[in-house]
Amino acid sequence: MEIIFMFIAGIIVFIIAILAIIKGVTHRVQAPTNDLKKEISTLKKRIDELENENNK
Repeated sequence: MEIIFMFIAGIIVFIIAILAIIKGVTHRVQAPTNDLKKEISTLKKRIDELENENNK
């Protein structure tokens, strides 16, 4: 009986570990993409401001 409980506990821990690995990988992939989007939007705003200054 205890062997069955240990097997079930092992499966639960394994599933949690797999989910944590998947979540970590997706975060590592998405973080640079989000940073680049912020950087691009900041640069676009700066370009618009400089163009408006030159047109005055």
